Amino acid sequence: MLLAVNIGNTRTNAGWVDERGQIVSTAAVATSRHAEEYGSLVNQVTPGTHVVCASVVPLATEALARALLPFGIEMELVVPRADLGLTFGGVDYRELGADLFANALASLWLWNTDALLVDLGTGSTFCVVKGGVYCGTAIVPGMEISFRALTSGAALLREVPLVKPPRIINTTTVECLQSGIYYGYSELVRGMIRRVQLEQGNLLVVLTGGIGALLHDGLTDVIDCYEPNLTFTGIWRVAVSTAAGTRRDSTRNQIDKAITKSTGI
Repeated sequence: MLLAVNIGNTRTNAGWVDERGQIVSTAAVATSRHAEEYGSLVNQVTPGTHVVCASVVPLATEALARALLPFGIEMELVVPRADLGLTFGGVDYRELGADLFANALASLWLWNTDALLVDLGTGSTFCVVKGGVYCGTAIVPGMEISFRALTSGAALLREVPLVKPPRIINTTTVECLQSGIYYGYSELVRGMIRRVQLEQGNLLVVLTGGIGALLHDGLTDVIDCYEPNLTFTGIWRVAVSTAAGTRRDSTRNQIDKAITKSTGI
C-alpha cells in the first residue's frame, strides 16, 4: 500500500492507494513546518510503508520527513522530470510544481487525450496537456485567499463560511459576501475555461482541488469530470516508476535542493 501525500500551501492531503491505483481512503491536516503537526498522518504508517510526496512547501516537506524518521521511513519526493512519458513544449519542467506534474501524469494515464486540468486550491491553476506534451499554465489567486483578502482589507466585513447561497442578490452582509465570492469565482473559472478552449482548441476539462468540491455542481456546463483524487493518482504513477527502478536522487538530497531553492541560498 502506498501513502500518497500532497503538501499544498494551506492543506496537506494524503491518500492510501492500492497496487491498482485505486484510492482506498483519504485524510487531511493543515500544512505546517512543525513535525509534530503531522502526527495524525504518520501514526497510520508502519515500517516499510511506501510514502511518496508531492510538495510545493519545502519547509513543510522537511517537517514531514522528520515526522517519519521514528518509523524508519524515507519518503520519496515527486520531482518533475522528462522520463515518465510526459514531454514539455517550451516549459522548463524544473520550475513546474510537483502537484501540477502529478496531475499531468494522472491525466495521461486515466484519459490519454488532450486535456485542460483545473486545480482549485490556494491558487487556481489551468494547465494544458496536448499530445502528451505539457504546454503551459495560467495561475490566479484561489477562492479562499481572494475572500480573505476582501474581508481583511475592509473594516466592516468579516470572514464567513464559504457556501453556495440560494440567491445571487441578498440583503444580509453574510449572504452578500457568500453570494459574491461563490458566483463570482464560479464565473472566473467558467470564463478561464472558455478562453483556454478558444486559444488551445477542444480539450477534456478535468476539475480537481479542494475548492472543486464546492464549485463543481455549478460548473457542469463547462467541465467534463470532477476528479478529486487526480494528484494522488499522479503520485501513484511516480511510485510505480520507482518500483521499476527509475528513481534518481535520494530524498535527503531532494529536500535540501528544494529548501535551498526556496530560500535563495
